[in-house]
Amino acid sequence: MPFLCLYRYPEGVSKSSEGMLVTTQPAYLLLQEADREEAEAFLCQLAESMRKRFGAFLLLEVWRSDQKQGFGLVSADDTNKQFVDTLKKELAEFPLALTQQVKTTDKFPKGFEPLLPRSLLEEETVRALGMAIAPFYLSSRTRRLFPVIFRQFRRELSIALRKFFYDFARVQTRMEVAHYHSLGRQHEGALVWEIDQELVEISSSFDFLLLTSVVNHQEAWQEFKRSGYNQAPTFLYRLIPVDPELLKRRLYQVPIEELDDPTLAFVFRDKRKELERLLNMLEERNTPDFRLSSIQVFGGAEEELVAKANQILDYQQEAVLDEADEDQTHPISTEAFAEMARQEIAWMKQQYEALDATVNIRKDITGLMVSRGQLLIGEGFTTNSRRAQALIQHEVGTHVLTFYNGKAQPLRQMYVGSPGYEDLQEGLAVLSEYLVGGLTLGRLRTLAGRVIAVSCLLKEADFAETFRVLHKDKGFTPYTAYSITERVYRGGGMTKDAVYLRGLLHLLNHLAEGNELAPLLIGKIRQDYLPIIDELIQRKILRPAPIMPRYFQDPESMRRLKSLHNKVDVLSLLT
Repeated sequence: MPFLCLYRYPEGVSKSSEGMLVTTQPAYLLLQEADREEAEAFLCQLAESMRKRFGAFLLLEVWRSDQKQGFGLVSADDTNKQFVDTLKKELAEFPLALTQQVKTTDKFPKGFEPLLPRSLLEEETVRALGMAIAPFYLSSRTRRLFPVIFRQFRRELSIALRKFFYDFARVQTRMEVAHYHSLGRQHEGALVWEIDQELVEISSSFDFLLLTSVVNHQEAWQEFKRSGYNQAPTFLYRLIPVDPELLKRRLYQVPIEELDDPTLAFVFRDKRKELERLLNMLEERNTPDFRLSSIQVFGGAEEELVAKANQILDYQQEAVLDEADEDQTHPISTEAFAEMARQEIAWMKQQYEALDATVNIRKDITGLMVSRGQLLIGEGFTTNSRRAQALIQHEVGTHVLTFYNGKAQPLRQMYVGSPGYEDLQEGLAVLSEYLVGGLTLGRLRTLAGRVIAVSCLLKEADFAETFRVLHKDKGFTPYTAYSITERVYRGGGMTKDAVYLRGLLHLLNHLAEGNELAPLLIGKIRQDYLPIIDELIQRKILRPAPIMPRYFQDPESMRRLKSLHNKVDVLSLLT
């Protein structure tokens, strides 16, 4: 690297918050006062070597100022003005208001004079800068650290310095660097991978969706019919094979706070928060608290989403169509659908040999489900020729594909799933149905009905009331209305089913802004993780996705996808 970030510990001090700020950079040196003489000789040799290699070298030293807020930038000479202005601009844009004062000077304070000799600094190819940081993240009375504020500041400063070093390297050196993220750390220590593995093991110790899925669907449906559609049925679930309290204890023993990489620390901390909430939901299953926790994990049904759902249902009523009107002339049996799925998996395996997904027909689930990259089909599941390929691309071409694309990455969180990944996952899955020509009015109606059911749940409607809204007011058949209601009321109230329509609408907006679809298939991520994914790719911590869906090779599907770069209404996707 043609630059180095330096921090000198005060005499008698071996650890400080400012030292932790420096360690986020790809090239840094922590210096004890006792080693100063040796360090001066080393820095002189380093500057000479890097200047010859890259054409220029920059030394940036960081220290704690005695001010209450803001930054102080110190430049050894006027030739540094361009770079001081770049850093000043980045620091002034910080979201933390306390850090927005930036002052510049050409006088280094006593004790912080550059460790490079004056003769070397007189060369225009070697520069020395200083940055004084007001410790607003420490208590003015006790000097104790405010950890949440410091954590945010550390991440923001890391990015600001990386942009600053990128600007210097791009303009003043021969170093080839495509993006400021390329200056991020590319080789992580063992602790990163240990934390990653531990979080995966905790996540893999329970299957949340299976543990919150009803196992007596048909019996419950018959019970509800016998009550005249007036009495909520009794739902049965699988036994929980783990102790949530012990797993939460294990979860918070993971030493994320010891990481020097702010980006990965954020990813891991975000996942830990989600895992805690899922474990809470397992403890709260069949209690009112389950619904409240579900809102935290999956969100609710915002007003705009409910309005769009009602628009879809009104459109269907105007067209006088019902889900039973879909083409049933070519029924597809359970076994035939399973064989179609196996063929699709075999096709994807040609792209990624390590793909080992299976297709299993089971009695204890209803419909279709992908669990940990494996496709589960409920015994007795049937579909029709119009919908079969759409469902294959939904389940296999999206859910299985993104699981194994994530599994191909060094970072295991990519297949376990980032918190809130369901919105994008289901949006991608429904969009794939459109791209292969299988998104029908009946399918959109089902997604809209799920949003309405979630809205009813959040308005305190009971099971029978929600069923009647779907059946009587929205025109669903009794069995379909029941199935939607069951999905939403399971466990005590699951708001997850609103993510299908919400995710599709968010994805359409994303594509209308000119963004591409392929980057979203790298794993189980959420949409606002894209800058993080881009950073980790630039740092070579993540790799390109090995598997692309079949529809990427179909000209008609690509024509449909291209059309979505213009703003479209969801109803225009009907095929």
